[in-house]
Amino acid sequence: MVADSESKQVGPVGRHLVLDYWDCEAELLDDKGALIQIINDAAEAAGAQVLSTEAHQFDGQGVTAVSVLAESHISIHTWPEFKYAGVDIYTCGVCDPMLAHALIKERLASSRVKLVELRRGEDDSFDAINARSDVILQRSASAGNQKWFFEDSVPGRRNGKISHGFAIEEVVVSERTAFQEYSIFDSRLYGRVLALDGIVQFSTTDEYIYHEMLVHPAMFSHPNPKRVLIVGGGDGAALREVLRHNPDQVVMIDIDEQFVRGAAAHLPSLNAGAFDDPRLELLFEDASTALPRFENCFDLAIIDCNDAVGASEPLFKESFYASVARSLRAGALCSVQAGSMLDTDFLTQTRQRISAHLGSADCFKLTIPSYHCGEYIFMVASKSQDLLELDAATLAKRQSQRGIETKYWSPAMHHASQVFPPGSSLSKL
Repeated sequence: MVADSESKQVGPVGRHLVLDYWDCEAELLDDKGALIQIINDAAEAAGAQVLSTEAHQFDGQGVTAVSVLAESHISIHTWPEFKYAGVDIYTCGVCDPMLAHALIKERLASSRVKLVELRRGEDDSFDAINARSDVILQRSASAGNQKWFFEDSVPGRRNGKISHGFAIEEVVVSERTAFQEYSIFDSRLYGRVLALDGIVQFSTTDEYIYHEMLVHPAMFSHPNPKRVLIVGGGDGAALREVLRHNPDQVVMIDIDEQFVRGAAAHLPSLNAGAFDDPRLELLFEDASTALPRFENCFDLAIIDCNDAVGASEPLFKESFYASVARSLRAGALCSVQAGSMLDTDFLTQTRQRISAHLGSADCFKLTIPSYHCGEYIFMVASKSQDLLELDAATLAKRQSQRGIETKYWSPAMHHASQVFPPGSSLSKL
């Protein structure tokens, strides 16, 4: 497929959204002209090129409209009497169908949405086609009226095979943004818990493990990290830990402003005031399109995202790692949240993609109590340093000089977390 006669070939890799919009404005659902305008505007919002649009008005009410795109299609079929619209958005290339979805939802005034996302055209992916659907975040347990959160939408080997339950003391917030669903709830065991697209990210009792191991192995491995990039990290805790190293500037790029604002309001201990630091430049953009403005700028990059689903899935692509590499200076390092130890095929693939652009990638393992999957893996890549050869004395000296006290990371833990069983594919290459 090509965008036009002068465009380069567009590959088959794409995102396919299947959507149910409920409680829409009934009169609008029977307006053929308005619906044509909506899907054309949605295509533009996604960054797609409209080739043609056709629509048919049915005698008994309802409209079917289809926009043929250079990158695939958008279609809509409406039932005004039910205040319902069925929508299909499929785009390949660099388009973002979630932006089209956000526009359609707003224009139709829909207050209730059901969504399934498919990744298409990825014959090298261990889990393609991979579907992400809306998750029912709470359902009653068998005992009494206790409410529960069930984590059963995780990707990889665990998908559809496990269910990890948390008894809920109180639901703090549960919202769907244009990019993801986030929920924050209180647990008597774990404190306050954050879940994105139905996947637990951490709790306030164990988040320090996650964020210290994501940030400090890379930051202490660099002798003088002055300009730091954070991609994702919307809860603010990675930013909190980075600022403890006293950099001159931190550029944080997160696509989801609604989530960042919600996390700041409901998880204040995570950012601990970091969002107000004058050294921060906070950008609410797609990192893939923002990074070209920062060529050869950063001493260190931290990729803090969800698992490879939904809005975070593009952050695991080789093209994204290439963009990050172009933003880094000579001698820079990059830290990446990689995934569960159970998904060795995916981890191996991710390591290969990182190493192709960011340098040799070393694995660090950790265990977080609120994760049911056991050990988790972060990776730190460098073209100029061998992290295994960085001795504990040097790490301890840097920690002392920077005046940073930690609860989990230490020079000893830095090296211990790099030890894997004999023959493990995650050992030092």
